[in-house]
Amino acid sequence: MQSVPHAMRLRLAHTLSLALLAFAAAAALVLGGLTAWNLRDGFGNYLAEREVQHLERLVALIQATALREGGLDALQQGRLDLRSLFRELDGREPGTLPPSDPLRPRLLAGPLPFPERVQVLGLDGRLLLGRPGALHDVDAAVQRPVVVQGRVVARAHLHQADIQRDRGETRFLLDQYRVLTITAGGLMALALLTATVLARRWTRPLAAVQDATQRLAQGELTVRVPEGPQLTGRSDEIGDVVRNVNRMAEGLERLEGARRRWLADISHELRTPLTVLRGQIEALHDGVRPLAPDAIVTLHKEVLRIGKLVDDLHLLAVSDLKALPCHPGPADAVALLGQLAHRFEPRATAAGLRLTLSLPAALPTLPVYWDADRVEQLLGNLVDNSLRYTDPPGEILIGLRIQGSRIQMTVDDSAPGVPAQQLGQVFEPLFRGDLARNRRLGGSGLGLAICQAIAQSHDGRIDACASNLGGLRITLDLPRQAAESSPQESART
Repeated sequence: MQSVPHAMRLRLAHTLSLALLAFAAAAALVLGGLTAWNLRDGFGNYLAEREVQHLERLVALIQATALREGGLDALQQGRLDLRSLFRELDGREPGTLPPSDPLRPRLLAGPLPFPERVQVLGLDGRLLLGRPGALHDVDAAVQRPVVVQGRVVARAHLHQADIQRDRGETRFLLDQYRVLTITAGGLMALALLTATVLARRWTRPLAAVQDATQRLAQGELTVRVPEGPQLTGRSDEIGDVVRNVNRMAEGLERLEGARRRWLADISHELRTPLTVLRGQIEALHDGVRPLAPDAIVTLHKEVLRIGKLVDDLHLLAVSDLKALPCHPGPADAVALLGQLAHRFEPRATAAGLRLTLSLPAALPTLPVYWDADRVEQLLGNLVDNSLRYTDPPGEILIGLRIQGSRIQMTVDDSAPGVPAQQLGQVFEPLFRGDLARNRRLGGSGLGLAICQAIAQSHDGRIDACASNLGGLRITLDLPRQAAESSPQESART
């Protein structure tokens, strides 16, 4: 897959800015459109409502004038003039009603002026006030009752015309639209500014991560994303990414260091027996040493040592692939430990050490479901390690304890011990924590690493700590029933 050229890529800052700008523009357009529509429609309704209020004041004036001029007869005999009533309503002539307020509503302009659209009809439908034929649809008109001396004597009708705004009202609406447009533009400018600030805040650590990961991909394992409140000091997801990148770089650096150390240690482990073999073979070839049985025995021991080292390395490689073969079956933990102690007791006695097996009282058997060969190999490596690195006279104690569905087995030895700061490294391949524990004692340095791999294959744990005897304690924790390895895992071995 071809990468997009740098100049053609849409940066995250640009994408974020455009997204926020588009959102702000859409919000401004929707909000502005709804506001403009509501303003226009609401303004028309407001003007229509003012006409209705003006009609109600006219009705109140008709009622007051009718009482003043002689009651119902004055209204029915036509002694009231609609134009005079409108002039009095507008405050140009004195009347019994208080003058209208300074904010008196303006009458709507339309096909007919307001006075031409008002009629007062008697209860029998006879026209009392207004122009004949002004109302085309009486039922659709706004109606208000005219009450004289406590009873309804007529009804005032107003035909509502279509709204036609004058120049001042049109200017008012245009001013409101202009304010809405300026506000929308300001919101979009603010959104663009906010997007720019946020984009810089978000993309700065991402750019640092991009640079660090690119350098990591090129093999610079010492690179780290710079520390600081703007990067690793962040508490959000971006800060988590930055910290995870730094942890990943540290892990890669440790793995690379372990890989190089592995190569150096393995080459050294192989060089020693190969050097012995080469010297022995050259001595035999040159006739310096006769081809005697003891020479054959020496060569055979070195070959076995190389074979054991290769087998251990293969086993560790298989365990790293999560494919260490494990075939559990019925076994007896008590018998397994008894056989182990019996096998190593002569060697411990010869080394000036006392080997003791400590089991719970009244525990003749302990049925388990393990790969007995693997567990025996694990425990044998632990006891062998104690035999190699315990100074005589000393003691090795093998213990067993049951905790629910799990079994804990311990191997304690006396001095010398392992420094506390090195306890976490004892299961690393080829680890030797003391110069005194050198290769003259034998072993490949892979025994404890193999123990850890076998324990993990049984869903168990193995730990190291200081022993009460003065040396090292290894604790093996296994379930009483280990899981069976999958056929695919076994096939790969």
